[in-house]
Amino acid sequence: MFLGLYTGGGVGAAAQWVTVILFLEVSKRSFTSLKRQEIYLLVYVASALIAREEGAFLDLLWRQYFVRSAEAEQFGISRILPWWWAPSPDSEAIAERTFLHRDWLAPILLLVIGTIMGRIAWFTSGYMLFRLTSDREQLPFPTAPMSALSAMALAEDSGAERETWKWPVFSIGAAIGASFGAIYVGVPVVTQLWGSKVEILPIPFWDLTPYFGNILPATPLGIAVHLGPIFSGLLMPFWSVVGSFSGVMLHTAISPFLYELGYLPRWEVGMDTIRTQIATGIDFWRAFSIGITIAVTIVSFYQLFSTGREKRAELREKLQLEKADQPTVCQHSDCHRPSEVRGYCLKHLGRGDFNLWICASLFCVAAIYPIVLAKTLFPTLVSTGLLVIFVLIAFVYAPIMSFVSARLDGLVGREISIPYVDEAIRFMTGFRGVEIWFVPFPARNFGGHAEGFRVVELVGMKFTSLLKALVVSMMYWTFLWRLAPIPSESYPYAQLMWPLRAFDQALYLSSTMYSKMWRAGEELEGDIVPRGQAVWSPSNLQDGRWWYWRVRTTRDFEVPDPVKRSYEPWSQTGYFYTNFDGGGAPPPPEAAEQLAAEASTSSDAPELLWPPNGMTIATPNPNFRVAVNLAPGDSVDFYFEVDRLPSFDGEFLQRSSDRPLLFEVLWQDMRFTGDLKDDDGDLNIAAIVTGVEPEGLGDQLGLTEGDRIRAVNGVELRIPQWDTERIDRYFTQGADSVFAAWERDEKTMRRAVVRRPGEALGLEFAADTSFVESWTEYDAVRVATVAEEGLGPRLGYDD
Repeated sequence: MFLGLYTGGGVGAAAQWVTVILFLEVSKRSFTSLKRQEIYLLVYVASALIAREEGAFLDLLWRQYFVRSAEAEQFGISRILPWWWAPSPDSEAIAERTFLHRDWLAPILLLVIGTIMGRIAWFTSGYMLFRLTSDREQLPFPTAPMSALSAMALAEDSGAERETWKWPVFSIGAAIGASFGAIYVGVPVVTQLWGSKVEILPIPFWDLTPYFGNILPATPLGIAVHLGPIFSGLLMPFWSVVGSFSGVMLHTAISPFLYELGYLPRWEVGMDTIRTQIATGIDFWRAFSIGITIAVTIVSFYQLFSTGREKRAELREKLQLEKADQPTVCQHSDCHRPSEVRGYCLKHLGRGDFNLWICASLFCVAAIYPIVLAKTLFPTLVSTGLLVIFVLIAFVYAPIMSFVSARLDGLVGREISIPYVDEAIRFMTGFRGVEIWFVPFPARNFGGHAEGFRVVELVGMKFTSLLKALVVSMMYWTFLWRLAPIPSESYPYAQLMWPLRAFDQALYLSSTMYSKMWRAGEELEGDIVPRGQAVWSPSNLQDGRWWYWRVRTTRDFEVPDPVKRSYEPWSQTGYFYTNFDGGGAPPPPEAAEQLAAEASTSSDAPELLWPPNGMTIATPNPNFRVAVNLAPGDSVDFYFEVDRLPSFDGEFLQRSSDRPLLFEVLWQDMRFTGDLKDDDGDLNIAAIVTGVEPEGLGDQLGLTEGDRIRAVNGVELRIPQWDTERIDRYFTQGADSVFAAWERDEKTMRRAVVRRPGEALGLEFAADTSFVESWTEYDAVRVATVAEEGLGPRLGYDD
């Protein structure tokens, strides 16, 4: 466990074989030997003990990190995660670093039950698919013997079998791994105990991205220096290695061009490999990878099925030749039953086979469990229609896909699955909120489990022994409960890679946190929204809380980005209470009544129609309705806000303009168009006068405190976040030589220059649209983009 978190390499497999070798040496000194069946049983128990990524209780360690991670906080989901999934970030259980707390009771209980049900589904589905594909169709499972070779090699050394080439190869590999591990892991761990850690080889990889950012911009360069990828490459097919190498080289070559063309604007010089992956993934590569995954899946389906047809034809001819030589009666001396598998009946085959009806019944129980759990945890969310979909997935889609995948695994040694099925179903439910991601969906592909039983058969172990190993291995998970919080400096791999994993999970969890708005003329629940009205529904509100909401209007329809528009004054602040059980509300806070009494004095402010103040709402997605007085031919758009704080600056603030980051990843157009429609950085800038010295340059120009220079000679200052040219992009040039230009310096910052004959005001700003003080000696102005809250698009001086 420690080594896995420390390096992130294939340490789990090494540790399980070390455990087996220790038992092997003990058996030698006891003047006995271990058979291949016993060795594989030890391998299975040890792998169940030290499996990191699939470990049930290790997942709790990940959860306690995720709820308090910066990524979950950034996406606004850290405090709205289900209480039965993980304690809140400020829970005593997390602060005290212990699982022995009542806040962990529900997560651990559900995790244990889910693990048991998952093992039942794994065992029963894998065994039934094995009987169908291996016994009935006699598929070869070409990769299964590879998994059994290690157990066979150790059996040779134990004296149970004659020695072949397997044991020398196993010994050489172990010696190489031990020598490299002493340098790669041993030296840093030992020196850290002495107070000063020394890393001869960087862990987990050599990060070159910050050093080559100017040469290969927006290109992650993290080179793994351990032997795992090297030995994995020796086992991979040649064209798989060629394809992987070509993909890496193309990614390295294309990323700088994408950056120059403006498709990767979030990347900055100095970012490390992980931050570069996050930034470039948001801008381009994540959407690209989803498309590539779907395309590869389609090609894989075609190749696998075409290869499967050829393999089936070859196998059919082979079985016809062997069928004549196989006896029709069981070869056991005391049995006269018909032969079923390899000349024996199931009873005398010596594998410990189970009754298929019992397996089918247990599989149905395991398949129904997530459906019942989903309805219990989410009685409102999981409707009757969704329950029907769950049943179809569990008993139609999953068995069919599992059987197809198991047959392809048995024929050509490769599984297959349809990507993003789970995500697509969650989006299609239409639910808005993070809870939909925690509904236990029954969508599973059990096809790969059949090969595990083929491995068990090859080493001659009984299936009943495997079942006993599953039960015994559950006891070892209790040791994981006592682990210290991770990640930390003691676990470099987890400290470096878990933030990236947290970002990916937060990205998907937040993707269903979107709101809906119905404007005049649109249909809502069978009725048409009248002119001058709008209805807005937030993504998801928490139960048992007081909420505040307000709205304002804008007439800047030509500016599609809501943040860049100019708005009228806010309406009065409304308040309501959420109680999804249909109960009443406690007395409203004093702040609520005070804010409600402060009605807006503007005639343009909208009127809050529903919900009335103090109302109790029984739905997490209420429909806020507002109205505004409009003159004939006039029209406005609406901007809503709702929050648990009357100041509208809390952690649960929702705006009608909010858009999930995943939507931007998949649908954002990064090309510069200059039309303010594509979030491509074609931002307007404003010089804000902050200090005018008497008789200084600003005073001579007629500037006053608070003025905003948004135009030169009547032309707005506008600047893109990126352009391939360095300087000569001019927006206007008047007769008196007043013009605005922009340029990029060696730090990739942006600089806007406003010049007058003989004098100049220099206005510098950053690409991330943050405030940057003026770099002129007069210190008369500062620059910000219109996207900043509260600035508005008002024009200042035209000269």
